[in-house]
Amino acid sequence: MNAKKLSFLLLILVAVACTNRSTSSEQDEMRHWNNVLQQINALLLENKARQTLDLAKQTLPEILESAEKNGTTDTLIYYARKIFNACGNNYINTKQYKDGIDYMDSIGNHPLIREHCPHELLSFKAGLNQLYGNNPEAVRLAEDYLQLPVCTSANDFIRQAEIISGVYMYSGNNLPKAIQILEKAIDVYRKGGNFPNMLRIMSRLGIYYHLSGEYEKAIATNQEAIATYNDSIAPGNVVIAYGEQANLYAELGMYDQALEMNKKAQYYSMLKDSFGLGDLYRYRAQIFRNMNQKDSVFHYLRLGEKLSMIQNSFKGVFVNKVETVNSYLDYPDSLEKALQLALSICPDTVRMPQWAKYQLNLHLGRALLQTGKEQNGIHLIDRAAQDLINMKFMEGRDANEILMDYYLAKGMNDDFARCYIRNRQFADSLDNNEKKRAVAAANIRFDANQKEKENKLLSAQVQWQQQQLFYNICISITLLLLLITTTAYFIIRRKANHQLIENNKREIQTLITRQQDLNRRNEQLTEEIERAMATNNLNSIRQLTVQSLLSREDENTFRRSFATIHPSYLPKLRESYPQLTRNEELLAMLICMNQSTDEIALIMGINRNSVNVVRSRMRKNMELPKEKSLDEVLKQYLT
Repeated sequence: MNAKKLSFLLLILVAVACTNRSTSSEQDEMRHWNNVLQQINALLLENKARQTLDLAKQTLPEILESAEKNGTTDTLIYYARKIFNACGNNYINTKQYKDGIDYMDSIGNHPLIREHCPHELLSFKAGLNQLYGNNPEAVRLAEDYLQLPVCTSANDFIRQAEIISGVYMYSGNNLPKAIQILEKAIDVYRKGGNFPNMLRIMSRLGIYYHLSGEYEKAIATNQEAIATYNDSIAPGNVVIAYGEQANLYAELGMYDQALEMNKKAQYYSMLKDSFGLGDLYRYRAQIFRNMNQKDSVFHYLRLGEKLSMIQNSFKGVFVNKVETVNSYLDYPDSLEKALQLALSICPDTVRMPQWAKYQLNLHLGRALLQTGKEQNGIHLIDRAAQDLINMKFMEGRDANEILMDYYLAKGMNDDFARCYIRNRQFADSLDNNEKKRAVAAANIRFDANQKEKENKLLSAQVQWQQQQLFYNICISITLLLLLITTTAYFIIRRKANHQLIENNKREIQTLITRQQDLNRRNEQLTEEIERAMATNNLNSIRQLTVQSLLSREDENTFRRSFATIHPSYLPKLRESYPQLTRNEELLAMLICMNQSTDEIALIMGINRNSVNVVRSRMRKNMELPKEKSLDEVLKQYLT
């Protein structure tokens, strides 16, 4: 009996010991994987993408093996997702697209990955296939991703949305869907999601809005990215925003502002390993092309191609050559160069985005048309026009107008009518004045939840008859009516724009007046309390009553309105005096608006003496000598 008891006790002790060893082993694994994550984060901070990838690939099989031995736990799933994300991101960062696809295929059928990391698996596979040039497979994987329930991790969803949006844009030629996905990512971010490269996503959405002709949204999105940027954010995040804002200004004919924005984009690009610099050179060439400065055009195109070759960017080299073809077409003595260059790069289009192929077709068609090969040229232009229109690219309208001019000159009325009807879908595009209005409106209503749609769709119904003479008469009458309607529309629109500007000015003045009234009432209340209870210690009450009534929301509204009128003021001021506080910046803006000391005191909710104290502190921070006027120094940054 005693022997049986002893054996039973020994069995219990062995079981406890095994359990303790198992628990200790699991804890050791957790500590190991946590240390790996810390090492990965440290390597990423040092921009060591290849070392990060090697470490992640070494660790992920250990996690999968542990799942097979001990079962899948929430902790294992957590580390698997983190390490898997490190693998996917750094296959992309190191441009090992084919190796990344093969690696994802090799581990994709493991139960832990298949069941608990489907969002990560499908999004990375889709992105790698898109970057590798396997467009059909990339789109198929993106469609599979969208069939999954929405990813529960807001931070992971934002990164996945960026990848999937890029697939639909560059592999699927589906601009509206790409916009829709990025809009959802930004909505998740505004609701509390976090992503270190969020400004990059905002800027990319701004590009998509621009391509679809939604200029007001494009400008507002880029402005938000620029306004959000600070020194704690990687410079690459703001490069795209400045570059795209430059392109928008150029399209509006505001070339000085466009060149300034492009220069800022180049500055931030050089802080980030020349990220996007090749594209910025091409954009700058396009600005000079609009300004008819031929030498500068081809100078920056050469720089763009050279840099793309150094960076092994096949797509950059291709797009640069397409833009060079387009620029050659501006000069009659370079038409043959345009044709030969376009023909030479046609075989390189296999792995290129569809939109780039369509642009090449358009420019090659123009080259053929202008060198006397009309039939082949018109065929290519017609095909490019339809493809670009299907993608909602505004270049489709330009191609269509070339066709309309050709068909009208040749008396091909049926073809002219077909192109004219197709061109109607672009009739609501903003003209130059309306785009400038959109710039001002977008800046003033920067944080507005809803933006008014200012544009009306112009419609014209052309009646076509079977006889050629009647066709010509109908076309002439319709064009005349369209001219009259457009003239009347712009007269009405000009009046409406004038009224809108006046309303915006009144809004700014109302904000200032309301703030002054609130602070006057605050001062009156303070005086009444002091008279009524002069004998009591009311320091705490006085502190409460003299606080500024200027809310953070009102202050932000004022700052955005001021930035609309003087967009470069705060960046210039901060560059010269980075030590200024937020309140000192506010005082500087009020001084620039010629507000008196009393008015400033009312707006900021402080007394006149406190305003003078702030001014004195500013002079000290700015190290201004006594003979220099603070007001003059602050106002010099308005120019």
